[in-house]
Amino acid sequence: MNFPRPAQRSAGVQPACARRVRRNRRLDTGAPARLGWLLLLLLAWHCPAAAPAWPTNQTRPNIVIILADDLGWGDLSCYGQRKFSTPNLDRLAQEGMRFTQAYAGSPSGAAARGTLFTGRHTGHARIRGNHGPDGHSVALRAEDATFLPLLKRAGYSTGVIGKWGLGGDGTTGTPAGQGVDQWLGLLELRHATNQFPAVVARFDPKQTIFTNAASYYQPIYENQNGAQARHAQDIFTFAASNYFRVYQPAEWSRFRPFFLHLAFTLPNAGEEPGTNAPAKYLPGPARFAKEKWPEAERRKAAAIAHLDASVGQLLKQLDDTKLTEHTVVFLTSDNAAQKDGLCDPAFFASNGPFRGAKGDLTEGGLRVPLLVRWPGRIKPASTNDQPAAAWDLFATVAELAGVTNAPPTDGLSLVPALLGRPTKATREFLYWEAHERGFAQAIRAGDWKGIRPRLDAPLELYHLARDPGEARNVAADYPAVVKHLETLLKSARTESNVWATGRK
Repeated sequence: MNFPRPAQRSAGVQPACARRVRRNRRLDTGAPARLGWLLLLLLAWHCPAAAPAWPTNQTRPNIVIILADDLGWGDLSCYGQRKFSTPNLDRLAQEGMRFTQAYAGSPSGAAARGTLFTGRHTGHARIRGNHGPDGHSVALRAEDATFLPLLKRAGYSTGVIGKWGLGGDGTTGTPAGQGVDQWLGLLELRHATNQFPAVVARFDPKQTIFTNAASYYQPIYENQNGAQARHAQDIFTFAASNYFRVYQPAEWSRFRPFFLHLAFTLPNAGEEPGTNAPAKYLPGPARFAKEKWPEAERRKAAAIAHLDASVGQLLKQLDDTKLTEHTVVFLTSDNAAQKDGLCDPAFFASNGPFRGAKGDLTEGGLRVPLLVRWPGRIKPASTNDQPAAAWDLFATVAELAGVTNAPPTDGLSLVPALLGRPTKATREFLYWEAHERGFAQAIRAGDWKGIRPRLDAPLELYHLARDPGEARNVAADYPAVVKHLETLLKSARTESNVWATGRK
């Protein structure tokens, strides 16, 4: 929605960013040496329109959700990591709240991202795995409501930067299809296979820079003979920095707040050299060169350190622009740390004391860090033990933004917990399903956790308070509890013509 400029802007005085855009619009988008200026252009070209007549001070917070990729529960110092430190991520915990029982929306990345944006767990969500039965990714439909349009109607500027995964080019699942104002990043999971992607793209709604009106996937930088020299993490951090600068609430915009979803590609796969990496990345991460660790583990530690430094850079910018006290910052992960042929999460205890890894429905596959900072509102260095899930963020964001007509979701707002207020709303259970290795289910009700590892398998039962590592299946000892969870499972999901269970 475009609103008229304030009176002080109407007397022939153009905003500085508009003048800068005209001066730089002739930049060569294929020149690696000019990539920094290009990104400055791409996120600074659009000076935000004035919002409706909000009060002359900022009454609603800016909201930032930072989503790491495969960051384990135990990969942060504040969650117990001892082999390396994460001082900037720990700062969020020191100045805000650390959740000890936070869960990913799914053990797979695309589904986890979908639960965050739609507020639907994987028993109700459109996207329930990375790929459908035909091997192709599944996109959000127009009717799959995300919180982005709600925020726009509430007067927020909305931005998405980084890894998306909810719909490819030509689908209704692109960030543009979901109503975002600005986005830059990687549309599909396959575009994020290493840290030096072949293409980084952005949505340019006014077509002032690009003329390809038939496609929302508009490349801003493509590899020239494999010579890309910018790490995806650094591109996203630079873009987020520009977003904070261009869209920061100001008096001329009547303090219009902003929302930013920043989805990094780290530490997924570590600081891998990739096929397009410049020479400086090839020898391996220098910071941990003296550690007698396997090469893959040194790269993983370097990836987490890189993520930590990027977060620190953005926190400093919020400080420098005096936005810190007006901004709620969430940090979490799409799912737990992965286990593959190179990295073992046990090496750094990345998934804490829990059993399993990315892809599993055990606690080790679902538990993730969740840190939330809002100075002056959230008690510093506080912890919260209540179970929370990715799909709770929809209701949380809506309440923070003052949205009163949000649709019902499977989640609960975390705002009362963040502010130390009693939580009136309750829920009976948390639910997950997975389709990557055949149909599997998990459910948590109170301290009881049930897991059905495959369609024809009996339900396993664990008591998380007594056995957080899920070492002992006690289903035979508590048949009444098993029966209760089985009853809940029957109502926990809706059938899908895409995500069939295989049950006849």
